Formats: sequence, structure tokens, C-alpha cells
Amino acid sequence: MARCHEKVRNQRKDYHHKLSFRLAEEYDAVAVEDLDLKAMSRGLNFGKSVMDNGYGNFLNMLSYKLEQRGKVLVKTDRFYPSSKKCSKCGKVKETLALSERTYHCRCGNHMDRDVNAAINIREEGKRLLCA
Repeated sequence: MARCHEKVRNQRKDYHHKLSFRLAEEYDAVAVEDLDLKAMSRGLNFGKSVMDNGYGNFLNMLSYKLEQRGKVLVKTDRFYPSSKKCSKCGKVKETLALSERTYHCRCGNHMDRDVNAAINIREEGKRLLCA
């Protein structure tokens, strides 16, 4: 059993190294969301699945690889409403359940919730870089 866990850990680490290398080579700046994974694992009933994904280690790898190349890692605030904000008109929804996988706005914007959040994080990252 320990060998299986070690294999999975090594596969994840290898993937994170390859992905962080590719991102550091291709982009001058990378914007990410600063997440509180401990609070997410406790409060949102995700349990260990949130803590086991290695997001923190991936961010560390990405950060030092970008820094070595003179590039920038931009972290948006963890309270920035990336999922609740419409990427077209900028209106912020009061509530958005996790079960809602498609973002719908009054302005006519209908898109995948994660794509909408990614666009918002990218735009906030640009804003933070220019500020």
C-alpha cells in the first residue's frame, strides 16, 4: 500500500513540475487565486480531497520557476468574488451555490462557472500588475 501511495505522490509531483515548467516558459505573468485550503476542507465538506491535491506545492514550484526567469506570479485576494462576478458586465451575484456549474447573468452571459472565474482572475491579475 505504501508503494501505491508513493507512486501517486511521485506522479503528482512529476506532473506539477512539468506543468509549472511549461507555464513559466510560456507566460511572463501567471495569475492564481490565493485559496485557504484548510478552511475549504473544513467548511465545505470536501474533507481531505482538498488538502491532498498538492495545490500549495504546485504554487511553490510555479513561484520559484517564474522567479528564476524574471517573471511574476500574481495572487488575487482569497475574498475576490471570481466565481460570483460576471466576466462581461461586472455585476456580482449575491449568492451562487456550488451545485450551479453554469454561470447565468441578466446581461445574457451564460458560460461554465470555472471559465467565468478564470477570466475574472486573469483580469484581476492584469489590474494588480498595472497598479
